[in-house]
Amino acid sequence: MTARDFFTLEQAAGIIGGVFMRENLGGALLPRNFKIDSRCVNEGDGFIAVAGARDNGHNYIKNAIESGAVCVLLEREFYEKHIETLSNFEAMFLSAEDTVASAAKLARAWLDEVSPRVIGITGSVGKTTTREFLNKALEKSFRTHSAIKSYNTLIGTAMTVLAMPKDTEILILELGANHPGEISALVEHFPVTHSVITEVTDAHLEGFNDIKGVLDAKMEITGSRRLEYLSYNSDNDLLSSAVVKMPNGEKFRKDGIKQVGVGYSSSNIRISDVRQYVGEGLTPILSLSLSENDRKVFCEAPVFGRQHAKNIAFAYAVAIQMGMTDGDFELAASNFKVPSGRGVIGRGKNGCILLDETYNANPSSVSHAIKNVLEMELTGDIKRIAILGGMRELGLESDRLHEVILSRAALLDEIYLIGSEWNVTSKKYESIKGVWKSADDFIADFGFGSVERAVILLKGSRFYGMERILPYLEG
Repeated sequence: MTARDFFTLEQAAGIIGGVFMRENLGGALLPRNFKIDSRCVNEGDGFIAVAGARDNGHNYIKNAIESGAVCVLLEREFYEKHIETLSNFEAMFLSAEDTVASAAKLARAWLDEVSPRVIGITGSVGKTTTREFLNKALEKSFRTHSAIKSYNTLIGTAMTVLAMPKDTEILILELGANHPGEISALVEHFPVTHSVITEVTDAHLEGFNDIKGVLDAKMEITGSRRLEYLSYNSDNDLLSSAVVKMPNGEKFRKDGIKQVGVGYSSSNIRISDVRQYVGEGLTPILSLSLSENDRKVFCEAPVFGRQHAKNIAFAYAVAIQMGMTDGDFELAASNFKVPSGRGVIGRGKNGCILLDETYNANPSSVSHAIKNVLEMELTGDIKRIAILGGMRELGLESDRLHEVILSRAALLDEIYLIGSEWNVTSKKYESIKGVWKSADDFIADFGFGSVERAVILLKGSRFYGMERILPYLEG
């Protein structure tokens, strides 16, 4: 069946059990690009008013329409209370009891209509980069659709699916979680056919209590009733043991679920010969070999960070499952790019090299970043410096894990710390030059002009907005 162009306002109301304003607009098509932040709305977009814990999107409906929103999904109670005011706006209005649940329901209906293969990627680290690499690899051979940002919640995934073109063959989703049950809900709404678990490590421990809770949350992706393929990090013993104990798949599919381990010691997709170096013009090169039985490919990708070898391997594992040739994958890898804030190398003032890892931070990703700086092949008298923001959501393990990170960072020449998380652990190492409450305090206090001939790593949790420091180092 050929997918329709999209749902009309009237059809959407029927799908979500909602009510729409203005009968004469019932046959009008909904926009497929929906936003939940009125500041991001462009001409022709839709706006979903979400009543969040800290802010309420219903307060910004007027702003969204003024920015060009042509359709608004809002809560029925607000709609009925403000119907006279809303009738003055030239836009489609669709009301329902719960806007997030309704958006997910509408997205599921569109997913059923288009019926692509669905790849779901989860894990404590590497989700976004693996998704980007995989999309880059597959887009030459298939009509793919993937989120342009890290949309990995229910509402974010719903917006990704709603934006999917009707001829999409492969949909690539990123599935995140802060609490148990979130990934189960995601695969219930959007059942994946192919899944990847990149890693299980200390992240979001406030919501999961311990590493076992993190593991259980990531394994929820295997509950998809359409699942036929699972690729996982076989270097992680905890994860590998959980995969071995999985049901053999009869309840999902007659032939079971294909399980493919990826790692340095894997018996399936094995990584070897990894080398990282920086060429002329600060062009990073990551080279590696990938092998499966007698099959072997060699890849060179212009990305920085040895941890990306595993992200490339996951992309390869899924790509060949989809029918991609080794030669095509090698060519695609040569054009891979890491997303912003995830290992981007740039020039700073005074002969400095900047390593932008500002997107987010957990103990695993910070350890990788520090290791990469320590292993960089440099000539001459060049300092190795880290500006580190605190790692959030680590619960009772926070002090211990921050101490672990500092013990690894102590080999660097200078360490600058931002956030109260470091206060307990920052007294032991001579390389620590100070602790600041916020990035803004650091910017106001730090003598940027005094730093020269150094490799400078910036990394920290999103809470600290470490990217605000970059312009001052770039000059």
